[in-house]
Amino acid sequence: MIYCYFVGSFKDKNFQRMVEDYHHRLKRLWPVTLLEIPEQTKKIEKLLEDKKNKGVLVSLDAHGERMDSKNFTQWVTQSSRDLYFIAWGAEGPPAGVLGLGLKSISLSPMTYPHELARVLLLEQLYRAGATLKGHPYPR
Repeated sequence: MIYCYFVGSFKDKNFQRMVEDYHHRLKRLWPVTLLEIPEQTKKIEKLLEDKKNKGVLVSLDAHGERMDSKNFTQWVTQSSRDLYFIAWGAEGPPAGVLGLGLKSISLSPMTYPHELARVLLLEQLYRAGATLKGHPYPR
């Protein structure tokens, strides 16, 4: 199972529509749950603390491990545990979560609005799922 936690809320409805579109597509390929989390440090820390033994916590971070789409697909599909992707708000991750053993990956070395990072994550998950199913989308 894949979980995508989005810290903060959408300010731009265009990004929200793109996330909804990719989520709709993704649901046909594998189970993906999306959840918006308020930007309250204690709630975020508690949620991640509860999940750290249930799967792999993956922090989206411009300074994280870089993967191309092929490597990302391999990594996602080889995981035998649930994946919890965390897309941070504009302030980035709170200091209290850094000790939770998060795997950090970068969607790009460039800086994007956090709302666009959500879209990019879902597009890459869709690309990975479509690749596995032999769908023509990734070509």
